Amino acid sequence: MADYIANCDKAPHKQGDKVRRAAHPVTFSGMPGLFMSVDAADEAHDVAVLFLSPWGIDELSTRRFFRILAEDLADIGVASLRFDYPGTGNALDAEDAVIDMDCWTDAARRGADALRALSGARSVVLLGFGIGAAIACNAGKEVGGLAGLALLAPVVAGKRYLRELSVWSTIIDEGVGVPVHRRDTSPGTIAGLTMPRGIVSTLDTLKPETLAASAAGRIFFASRPDSASDRKLREQLEQNGAQLHHCTIPDYDRLVENPHGQRLPHALMAELLAWIARLPEAQGSIASPPAAPLGPAVLVDDVIRETGLRFGPGVRLIGTLCEPSANPTEVTVVLLTTAYDHQAGWGRSAVELARRLAKNGIASLRFDSAGVGDSPPAPGRRMQVLYDDTQIADVAIARSFLDEIGRPGPALLYGRCSGAYVAFRAAAEDERWAGCIAVNPYIFRWLGAPTEEVARSAPRPLTDYSQKAFRAETFLRLARGDVDIRAAIRHIGARLAQRLSNLLAPVLGPLMPIERLNRAVHADFRSLSARLGGTRIVYSAGDVGLDNLHAHFGKDAKKLSRYPNTELHILEDTDHNITPQASRDILFGIVEQAALDVAAKVSAGKV
Repeated sequence: MADYIANCDKAPHKQGDKVRRAAHPVTFSGMPGLFMSVDAADEAHDVAVLFLSPWGIDELSTRRFFRILAEDLADIGVASLRFDYPGTGNALDAEDAVIDMDCWTDAARRGADALRALSGARSVVLLGFGIGAAIACNAGKEVGGLAGLALLAPVVAGKRYLRELSVWSTIIDEGVGVPVHRRDTSPGTIAGLTMPRGIVSTLDTLKPETLAASAAGRIFFASRPDSASDRKLREQLEQNGAQLHHCTIPDYDRLVENPHGQRLPHALMAELLAWIARLPEAQGSIASPPAAPLGPAVLVDDVIRETGLRFGPGVRLIGTLCEPSANPTEVTVVLLTTAYDHQAGWGRSAVELARRLAKNGIASLRFDSAGVGDSPPAPGRRMQVLYDDTQIADVAIARSFLDEIGRPGPALLYGRCSGAYVAFRAAAEDERWAGCIAVNPYIFRWLGAPTEEVARSAPRPLTDYSQKAFRAETFLRLARGDVDIRAAIRHIGARLAQRLSNLLAPVLGPLMPIERLNRAVHADFRSLSARLGGTRIVYSAGDVGLDNLHAHFGKDAKKLSRYPNTELHILEDTDHNITPQASRDILFGIVEQAALDVAAKVSAGKV
């Protein structure tokens, strides 16, 4: 492992005329981070930027935004550090009561110290988004060499923030289809994430007057459109003598509502970079920056050992290897990302699954594919990576990487939604994989490359359209213009065409493209049934992908019985994202059993 990591710096990833590696995984004070260094050939300025994340769905949505900002900063000679607070992202867990606002503020101070040591810069800018902006205000007064604060959409009033989270949580639960009786309505819960109790109980310390009193000096303030609370804080900062640069975040909702279909505020990013470049501290340079960090970035507790990694050609993929501290098996589960969610997963589910597997002796590798989360894009690929077959190449890289670090044993692929498609296709096409667990796959093969519209919004089942057609709320949405009628007609037409093709296929056979597709899917299942780990297909009851499963294997999926070592599981009372904890526990049990079954076969010498 150490030899592999040491060799990473010798293979830069080139994109156009730029050298673009993924950031260096690091740890400090028991927290995982990503340090983006300035290229050795460029001048490094005497200021560096510490990113302070928002929380919840905002953090999931801004991960890629932060990564791109860090890359742009490196291009102008400014190093940076991104990290996860205790109990968030890829950080280790701690007791809820221990994690409060003071804990996260102290993490920011420690991050600033680590950044100065890593970069060699004497001055630091604290750049915070949401609750991270409030932390920047509180931490700034105790950070030595503070060059300025960049406050983006700051959480100004803690109690109001909790109320907003509650409203937004209801909207998200309704949007993804979480059954009402399965929704978690406890304070500070959203999208499968529950805010630590200590944070909830200390949020009331966040008030405009206290934040303004803590912040001073040069401040870049990016407010939400028409936000009275942002305006109040801005006015108080100006009254306290801050040198304020103010702007508004355009399309704020499109930035934070979902990583899928996100719109980045490029004009704001350019304005922020220009503000940092003009800081007095940025005019000086570092004579001899420290060498880039080497060695594994490891976090350990009583049960697991997690190593932050960059790997693959040009070390452009970011991931985390989670290993058991005791009684390891030879089996590894590779956890793939869904759409543009970063490696921690929706509701931090990938982290939770990885650590549950480790407690049972199963190692796992979770990683961001190219262009997702913390991994920079690969050259020559389109920006829209959803359902793109080029992601399968990243999965093959992950398999080779496991061999390189001494884990050549059986490996299973796990993915949900678009990640399930990639897991299934990658496993079917590469015999090095022992099998796969595909959760809510919309499709197993495409009949031609999907359009971006289809990739972003798959057609619902016909039963779903018919059930909703005569509901009063549907007519109200039509009257308000909330329904895209043209898209609905296209989706219904696609479903009807699929059913007609399925009816004609037995008569016309391979003359029909849909029948050729069907035979190819059956061949995939036949091939996977011979693997050590086989295939587990898991669907939420009523999921959009079930129509395609039934098209291939019959209304009750009885044709799956043709293939041994293949299981179908239906999860009741849950949504497409498997948000409720009770549903996750069932799903994780399925994954765990699949891995343990392979481990048992290995022990019995059946490899």
